[in-house]
Amino acid sequence: MARPKSRKPAKDAQNLFAPLNVLVVDDMPAIRRMLKQMLVLLGVNGRIGEANDGVEAWDILQHIPYDLVICDINMPRMNGLELLRVMRANPRYETTPFLMITGEVSDDVVAVAAESEVDSYLLKPFQAAALESRILEIIRKKLHPSGGEGLFLQAQKLKMNGQLEQALQLLDRLIKPPYKKQAKTLSLAGECFLALGDYQQAEELFTQAREINPKYLKTYQNLASLLEERGRLEEARACLEEARALSPLNTERLFHLGQLCLRTGQQEEAQEYLRECLKNGHTFVNSHRTEAGEIFLQAGLSAEAENLFTQSLQEDPQNLHLYNRLGIALRQQQKHREALDCYQKALKVDPKSEKIYYNLGILYFDLGEKDKSLDAFKKALRIRPKFPEALDFVKRNFQNQVSA
Repeated sequence: MARPKSRKPAKDAQNLFAPLNVLVVDDMPAIRRMLKQMLVLLGVNGRIGEANDGVEAWDILQHIPYDLVICDINMPRMNGLELLRVMRANPRYETTPFLMITGEVSDDVVAVAAESEVDSYLLKPFQAAALESRILEIIRKKLHPSGGEGLFLQAQKLKMNGQLEQALQLLDRLIKPPYKKQAKTLSLAGECFLALGDYQQAEELFTQAREINPKYLKTYQNLASLLEERGRLEEARACLEEARALSPLNTERLFHLGQLCLRTGQQEEAQEYLRECLKNGHTFVNSHRTEAGEIFLQAGLSAEAENLFTQSLQEDPQNLHLYNRLGIALRQQQKHREALDCYQKALKVDPKSEKIYYNLGILYFDLGEKDKSLDAFKKALRIRPKFPEALDFVKRNFQNQVSA
């Protein structure tokens, strides 16, 4: 991108831009500097923050509020699409303006970004005038929505605040003349009925929304969630597969499909979905990484689980549960020495953990070191004399060598 030239922003842009607090997210320092210079030239007088990737950006956003996020799509650790999904799932940033910067706009990228409710795109390379135009478009739409859009945003806010009946009253107005019945209106009404426990009405509305606009992907997710909650897992999977055909880059959906397959005992299919999820660059926010590791471990993808548990331990090095799960993932890969090192580190955190000694006993048994195995089980049973799994293992493999 060329160095931004000095220019005077449009008069209305000066008033709109001046108070903005903007977070610039890009893994290239030169691009971040360029964007910050452009924003200053356009009259932004508020805070202009920067982040190297989605992980750093989300950490900043949880502590410092921003009015607009300008974000590159391709970044390590957490890309722009993943950051957008995380923001849209959080009430604080559910409607925060988000401008996506990308080197290309393919049909698949457009589909997955639209599904995550991006506000606009900016194609590289661009000039300050293009940036000004996009930001103006976004801000004007947020500040002065059309009549129907304004009612929809009000209903969305009411639903978010738990005022479901009031939200439904507004949505009822939007499905009658002079307004045109839209998939997003019906889908939001379905979400309200689902929250109220009226599954039949919710399913009818989601089905209508899908018929009106088969490309409105949020409806598929809503309907799949309802079907899953009702125990109709195969129907839920079919619904998500339809959405996948429309938006194949949504890695969150691939992960969900993997979970559904595990619940129905289809382990090979689960592995396929989960591997594709990682192949397409899915990243997990810290709070979800351990849960994801459990899913991969359950699916028999031990190497992938190992990676997730290792990342989690870097964030929480005192967590005994993580050491336990990482040790199991390593044992399943026959990485016995790495597992031994893992358990020894865990014992430094808590030398009186019966679970660690139990897993250590199994590890030594797998290595053929029976004396060390028995010693580890004895330590586990001294800490917890009625440890059922340890008692059972000793009874089956050591018989009378330990008195229960």
